[in-house]
Amino acid sequence: MAWKKRRAGLIDGVPEPAARPPFRVKGKVGRVEGLSSASFLRRYVEKNRPVTIVGAMADWAAPRDWSAEYLSRTLAGFKGETIVSVNGLYPDYLSKPEPLKKAEMSIGEFWERANGQGDWPPVMAADETYYIYGKPHFLNAAPKLKDDAPQPGFLSDASIASLNLWMSSPGCVTPLHYDLTNGALCQIRGVKQVYLFSPDQRDLLYQRGASFPGMDNFERQSQVDIHHPDVDKYPKFREAEALTCLLSPGDILFLPSNWFHEVETLSFSISVSFTFAGGTAASEFAALAELFKDANGAMNMAEIQRRLMQNPAAIQQMMELPMMRELLANPALLAQMTDALSSKK
Repeated sequence: MAWKKRRAGLIDGVPEPAARPPFRVKGKVGRVEGLSSASFLRRYVEKNRPVTIVGAMADWAAPRDWSAEYLSRTLAGFKGETIVSVNGLYPDYLSKPEPLKKAEMSIGEFWERANGQGDWPPVMAADETYYIYGKPHFLNAAPKLKDDAPQPGFLSDASIASLNLWMSSPGCVTPLHYDLTNGALCQIRGVKQVYLFSPDQRDLLYQRGASFPGMDNFERQSQVDIHHPDVDKYPKFREAEALTCLLSPGDILFLPSNWFHEVETLSFSISVSFTFAGGTAASEFAALAELFKDANGAMNMAEIQRRLMQNPAAIQQMMELPMMRELLANPALLAQMTDALSSKK
């Protein structure tokens, strides 16, 4: 069965109010201000606990400067990947025919399409939505944009694995899934609704992958359409409890490693996200894989070894991963994987 749209339509360009979600809501994600790096790592990263940090973007230029005119001027002539959807879901692995299509467009064209401006013909359908979906290419094309959104102070002791841009039209939804790295989702413009489910509820959420950790997006996604749950097929979902977060401009949501989350764009949105390691073995492994890729996309094994030797606790955590236990039990497979990762060093 294909997933369904979250909202029936738009009111003044904003998704119409949703009814009470058909799952338990335990409460709201906490909000803090003036958080130091040491306090953030101790209270939230090490405890794998989500939080919304306010005030940490006060000195950023992006909230002030990132208008259509500024971005178009800064990115003059550059076109990057936009994903277009006919049902607003990013991704939708189930619906056929494929409801998503990739299109190259300038930031100016994207801005107009996502805000219902200009006389642009549909890419797929009249009510399509648009998403620059967690990609670095616009930021890499204009390093000035990275200066406009610098690493927040509470992340000063974190090793950043990636910085990505998210721009979306109202109605865009990323269905329930989890990431291996930690993420700091920084809201520059617009509002997003986020639902979060803790990792200890994995059995209630019916992860698509056969086992944890799940090495691709499909495996880390829940099978449950949480706004239209089939409780006969997924009966344990009745017991699941969510935290909610209404992410507004100036807010930074810490999304801990392995926490399931669904994100919906309520109004035209611009966000950037920093990914980093810490707190879980999965986040360390995933961040290492991203951080130490060379120009050819292979992992630099020497750098990985150096970092792990400086952090014996991380080695112990990684050895406890089911994936690592399987590799250690199969020396031939481990040697083959190591050779493949280091072959383009």
